[in-house]
Amino acid sequence: FIRRSLALTYRYQGKYDLARAEAEKALAFDPDSWQNIRSKGDIYLYMGDLQKAEQEYRKLADREELLVHAWGIGRLHDLYLLQGKFQDSKEMIHELIRLSEKLGQITWNMMWRSRLSTAELRLGNPSQALKELKEVWGTAIAEEDIGTQRATLHDMGLVYLEMGSIEEAENTAERLKEMTEQAPNKKLIRNYYYLMGMIELEKENYLEATEYIKKGLSLLPATSGLNLLFTESLGLAYYRKDDLENAQKTYERALSLTTARFNYGDVYAKSFYMLGKIYEETGWKGKAIENYEKFLDLWKNADPGLPEVEDAKTRLSSLTSR
Repeated sequence: FIRRSLALTYRYQGKYDLARAEAEKALAFDPDSWQNIRSKGDIYLYMGDLQKAEQEYRKLADREELLVHAWGIGRLHDLYLLQGKFQDSKEMIHELIRLSEKLGQITWNMMWRSRLSTAELRLGNPSQALKELKEVWGTAIAEEDIGTQRATLHDMGLVYLEMGSIEEAENTAERLKEMTEQAPNKKLIRNYYYLMGMIELEKENYLEATEYIKKGLSLLPATSGLNLLFTESLGLAYYRKDDLENAQKTYERALSLTTARFNYGDVYAKSFYMLGKIYEETGWKGKAIENYEKFLDLWKNADPGLPEVEDAKTRLSSLTSR
């Protein structure tokens, strides 16, 4: 336990070689500990050795204990998301939904069905995403789970935006606001602010979009993975506003949030792509090339036909041929 804690401390400090050394010592002492195996996989992920990270996570996924198996599948989902392998990540979600049903875990089932809706959205299937969320909503109503109801309204609003239904998104945002105002934790209004920020971004009201998203960001705990999601969206709002200086600073801040490689790995990866575009447009050729290469390295095995990959390759080729 002490070795694993030291590994975690070094990982948070960005001292990955020291973290790996402590993780290996912990494994030598207790080679069957699934927590030690997971820790070693996580360290490899942070070091950028995704192949070795996958090897460690598969050790967990191959275990018979259901909890350990679920952790392994969950980590593989995160890893595939980071690599732009959305179809593979979707398969992991389906496996986790099956596990939650087998264990009778309704809360887990709702959580992973919500993740499935996000996967469908990433794959360009907003109608299917909305269908999944409506199923989650029905279960949340039956279970009187107010927290999941709020989260589902937030996600529904984003799906309506993807479908081009701004009015539906605005109506959903109002429902979310009303429900959130009744919650004991007043900081939860951050999700309403984020949704409104994305609505204003879609309407090309960039000043309003940045103000809403910044208000939401100010209410997030420092350790929340949502910091990456909010920060990346703020960077996008600045970029579309043609405020490249603030866009650059915001995307650099997004990439400093290393712990968010779990759950939002695709957002993390695409931040390199966006930084490449920003540096290219400001005339910083070397930095543009560096960020395009980092993005394309992460997504070298991504699903075929992703527009960001094709665009990054074209831009990189143009820059390196000059």
